[in-house]
Amino acid sequence: MRHPARALRRACTCAAVAAALPIYPMSAQQPSDCARDTTQRAPEDSARHTGHQPNVLPCVRVVAASPKRADAASTMVILPSVVRTVPASDAWDIVRQASGVEVHLQGQGPGFASDAAFRGFTSDHSTDVAMSIDGVPLNQTVNGHAEGYADWNALIPEAVSSVEITNGPAVPWAGNFAMGGVVDVKTRPLAIGTEWSARVGSYGDARLAVVKGDADEQGGYLLAADAQRSDGWRQNSGEWIAHGMANKVWQLAEGSTSSLAVSAYGSQWHSPGYLDTTQYRAGQLTQAANPTDGGNEMYGAVRGALTRQAWGGTVASSLYATASWWNLFLTIPPEGSVGEGVESQTQETEQRTAIGGETRWTKPLGAVHLIAGLDYGFAAALYQRYYTTDRSRDSIFHFDSATPADLRGTYAAFAPVVEVHWDASARLSFGIGGRLDWLAYTSTVRVGGERSYDSRAIAVPKLSAIYRFTDALAAYASFNGGFRSSDGVIATPSLAPMQENATELGVRYTGGTVEGSLAFFLIDVRDQQTFNPITLAPGNSGTSRQQGIDLDGRVALARWIAVFAHATLNDAHYVTLMTEDSVNLAGVPVYQVARSTVQGGVDLDYKGVTGSLWAAYTGPWTPVDQPDDRTTAYTLLNLRLVFPLSGPWSGAVGVQNILDQRYVEVQASGFLNPGTPRQLLFTLRHGLR
Repeated sequence: MRHPARALRRACTCAAVAAALPIYPMSAQQPSDCARDTTQRAPEDSARHTGHQPNVLPCVRVVAASPKRADAASTMVILPSVVRTVPASDAWDIVRQASGVEVHLQGQGPGFASDAAFRGFTSDHSTDVAMSIDGVPLNQTVNGHAEGYADWNALIPEAVSSVEITNGPAVPWAGNFAMGGVVDVKTRPLAIGTEWSARVGSYGDARLAVVKGDADEQGGYLLAADAQRSDGWRQNSGEWIAHGMANKVWQLAEGSTSSLAVSAYGSQWHSPGYLDTTQYRAGQLTQAANPTDGGNEMYGAVRGALTRQAWGGTVASSLYATASWWNLFLTIPPEGSVGEGVESQTQETEQRTAIGGETRWTKPLGAVHLIAGLDYGFAAALYQRYYTTDRSRDSIFHFDSATPADLRGTYAAFAPVVEVHWDASARLSFGIGGRLDWLAYTSTVRVGGERSYDSRAIAVPKLSAIYRFTDALAAYASFNGGFRSSDGVIATPSLAPMQENATELGVRYTGGTVEGSLAFFLIDVRDQQTFNPITLAPGNSGTSRQQGIDLDGRVALARWIAVFAHATLNDAHYVTLMTEDSVNLAGVPVYQVARSTVQGGVDLDYKGVTGSLWAAYTGPWTPVDQPDDRTTAYTLLNLRLVFPLSGPWSGAVGVQNILDQRYVEVQASGFLNPGTPRQLLFTLRHGLR
């Protein structure tokens, strides 16, 4: 039996060590699940902290992350307890349910990436959203299926410390692929004792997760692992996925810290494929397109970090290396872009390695806060694609008449980054910064040895201002540039990256009983992938415009209950864009982006019971390659409830799609993936909040 005083001392040591790590925003054992940055708190003598206010927001869902300096943006943080308990079985659905952002699930297995549509970007396979876990990027460069392809399922929910979502390209340290936004996942650096959870649910869902760790004055460690399986609700949709992670933290002399982390996951799945619209209308939702569709994937990452005092400031450096292998058999409907679907089963295989890192030097200079450093990375990929019949190869796929899909591609990037935050007065702050990216691509046909190369430099500004009317109320304005590598660059390196200019105006209020934000955004996109109407050769002369409003708010009705709402109104349309079939899309809404999404409900925190009941509305959107069609709007009702049992034991119940609505997740060229019917999940937990 652990001695109480020793346990308390270890807990205090754990929190102190974690707090000393600037590379992690939250400690492993937070004193409260809703701990915020000091910039988000009222003064220490205010009613909010002394507990005299009659109503205080129960912190059980998300935290509206106020701009810490002048890098103003629409940002929210998903709390770790929500990440672990929303009724979702993959990372995309966790983000959708917890934050209200628009997500479209592909539904073809854990290794086939789904779509996160931020700020009016279609983001096929989440290519327009930069996601990283502890600074390790998940977007894959020189990917033959989709440039920037991002498999979010690399995360372990029980090991998550926070998930911060930033709309738009406002984050200076997120370069390539941060067009629609950034998802920044931080994991717990260490833990004390053993925590575990076991889940069972509808459609054969079962999951087991374990976290173990310890800490002392010299540092600490964390070990985490999970295994998950499901039969799926459609035919031929069984899957399994497993993760492992180890992290070690050292507390060094003079306040320096270092860490070393290793993570890995593997998955195997069967794919139900896509239905045609006739099957969907007839209610034939469970049929599989091809019983031989499916795939498997393996991924591993190593990351090291060091933070120390140097040159009158703080230097934080991190390095990473990743390796992955992906093998997919799937009948994908045609989608009209380079490398996308054909009316046949295809096999895609990819092997890749990547290395990279960043170094930041931070120094306060009176009213000026300076951050400068380097962001860099290199990736090498071997991509192959074949036409197949029941997993037997028939012939090789071609990107065009001359480029077979049997390629080696490399990507190199190097970018100096500068942020200067100037407090012009006690209320007014400015942010001036940017990054200059040098990008280089190579493509080599493995048979015949033909090699092509291209490089270019891209400069993007990061400009902002914020005015604080009071400690709780602030208004901001920003102008930011962003970019992402073009689809098909693995075959044609000369394709120019897409670029954007994003303007945002917003206001945010963070009080004791009310918090909310309102943001107006305007994004002009250029160099989008298009096709020459005569030669059908791919090019980059397409343009589009995304404009709209983001609204987020929570109001406490009592100390234990609050209502919340999140809404996005989006006018996203193509300005100039030609498809491979010579269809001019000028004026057509951007594919697979809803005109509006609304999420609203109730948060509860009463005598140890926490949870949420909410409805999520997704408005009509235009299916890919169906410019004259619109999908039917739908609303899903969901429930999340966590309740204490005894001591460290607790239970969690989640119900997704309570009313069992029928809806479309993705649709292209007359084929679609239907949404999940009602799903019930029950979790038994020990030691986890």
